[in-house]
Amino acid sequence: MKKKNDQVNVILIGCGPHARRIYLPALRNLQQVKLALVIDLENEASVVRNAIGEMETELWLIQPFAHVLPPELQNRLSQFVADHQVTGVIIATEPLVHRAYAEWALANELNILMDKPVTTRADVTSNLDNAKGILDDYVELLDAYKDLQQRTETIFMINSHRRFHKGFQFVKDQIREVALKTNCPISFIQAYHSDGQWRLPNEIVTQKYHPYCFGYGKASHSGYHIFDTIYQFYKASALPDKVADEMEVISSFLKPNGFFTQFNEKDYLSVFGDEYKEVNPWSEQQLREICADFGEIDISAVIALRKYGEVVANFNVNLVHNGFAGRTWIRPGADLYKGNGRIKHESYHIQQGPFQNIQIHAYQAHDKHDKNENKEEYLGGKNHFDIYVFRNPLLTNGEAQPKVYKYSDLVEHPADEGAPAITMEWVKFRVVEEFADYLAGKKQKHDISSQIEDHAIPVKMMSGIYCAQITQQRACYHFEIDNAAPSGSHYCKTDSAGAWV
Repeated sequence: MKKKNDQVNVILIGCGPHARRIYLPALRNLQQVKLALVIDLENEASVVRNAIGEMETELWLIQPFAHVLPPELQNRLSQFVADHQVTGVIIATEPLVHRAYAEWALANELNILMDKPVTTRADVTSNLDNAKGILDDYVELLDAYKDLQQRTETIFMINSHRRFHKGFQFVKDQIREVALKTNCPISFIQAYHSDGQWRLPNEIVTQKYHPYCFGYGKASHSGYHIFDTIYQFYKASALPDKVADEMEVISSFLKPNGFFTQFNEKDYLSVFGDEYKEVNPWSEQQLREICADFGEIDISAVIALRKYGEVVANFNVNLVHNGFAGRTWIRPGADLYKGNGRIKHESYHIQQGPFQNIQIHAYQAHDKHDKNENKEEYLGGKNHFDIYVFRNPLLTNGEAQPKVYKYSDLVEHPADEGAPAITMEWVKFRVVEEFADYLAGKKQKHDISSQIEDHAIPVKMMSGIYCAQITQQRACYHFEIDNAAPSGSHYCKTDSAGAWV
C-alpha cells in the first residue's frame, strides 16, 4: 500500500503553450503537489517567466539538444531529484526528445506523466528507419519501465486525455454492453478530426510549435489522440475468441507542396494583397525546395484488422490540419495553441455489426475559447458534444431510436463540470489530478488510467501510417490484447513489428 504524503515535489520539463494553459494552472490548484523546477529553452525565457509568475519554483533555461541528454544536464537533474526528494516528472517537451527525458526519468525511478505522442522522430515522412523507429522507441521505453517495476513501483502515464472524458467513457460502456449481449465486436469505425488551422506558407517553414519543418506533422500532433481513441473503442468490444491478431495500414498524406498547389501565391495575393509579400520572402519554387521533406498536413488512412487472415474490421481515419478555420488575418498571434483562428471539428461513426451504430459529433463554429460563460452545448458551441446511439430492435425493448445524449447528460453535477474552462480543458486537468493523486498516495496503481503498457496499438498505428506512406505498401503488425473481454481492463501485449509487405 502506497503511503500518503502531505506534499510531493515534481518537475515540469517543457513550458510551451499546452503546459502554460493546462499544467501550470492545474499544479497551482493542487495543494498536495509542489512544482520544484521548470525547465525550458533559453529563447523562451521571457514567456516562461511571465507564465510562472509568483509560483515559488526554480527555473532552468537550457540550450536545445538532439536525441540524448547532455551529460552535464543529466547529472545536474539527477542531483536536483536527490536533493529535493522529487518523485514525479511531467514531460511536455518537443516530442523528438520525449525518449531522452523518459529514459533519464526511469533511470532515476521517477513517476512520469508524458505528453502524447510517446515519441516521434525527424523525417518520419521520408525516412523508413525513423518511421519504424517510433515503435522501437516505445518498446525500449516499455522494457525499461518493466525492469524498473522489478525494483520499485512507479507509474508511466501518457497524456491521452480522451480516456478521461465522460463522453468517450460513456460510448465505451455502450459498446461493451452490446458486445456482452450479442457477442458482436466492432466492425467499422470512421474517425475524423480537424484542427481548423490555416498556416501561411512562411509559417509552415518557420513555426516550431506543432511543426512541419522537422519532417513530421499531423499524425505526431493531435493525430495520436485519434489513434488511441479508436483503439479504445475497439478494445471495449474485444471478445476472447474474436479479437483481431493482425493489423494492416494503408495511408495517403497531403504535404506542404500539395498545399501550395492547392492554394498558391496568386491566391494569397488575391486574399491579402501586397501585405502577403511582407510576410513571405520566398518564391513558390523556393518554398517547394525548402518543404520537400516536411511533415504531413492532412492524412487519410485505412487500418484493417484481420483474424485468421480475414479482415474483421476496418478503421477509416481522416485527420486534417488544413480544415475550416476562423482566421482572417495575415500575421499570427502570440498564442499558437488556441489562437490564430483555430476551430476544432471531430466526429466518429462506430458500427457494431447489425446491432449498434454510435455517432459522436463535436463541432465548434468560433475560435474564442478562453471564457466558459455557459454550457454552450449547441451545434457550433465551444462545448458541443453530441452522442447518437442507434440500436437494433432486438435490443431496444420498443424504445424510440436514436437516443441522443449531450455531455451534461452524463455528469453528476453539470453546472460545475468544466467551469471556468471549456470541457475538453477541464478533462485535461483531470489527467494531472490523477497523476498527483498517485504521487500523494491517494490512488493506487491499478486505479491509474492511460499507462504506457496500454499504448502499443496506437503507437503501431502511428508508425504504420508513416511507413505505409513511404513505401506506398501495406504496413503489417501483430495485434494482440491480453485478457480480452468486454468487461474489466485488458492490455495489449508488446511485440516487434510484423513483416513489411
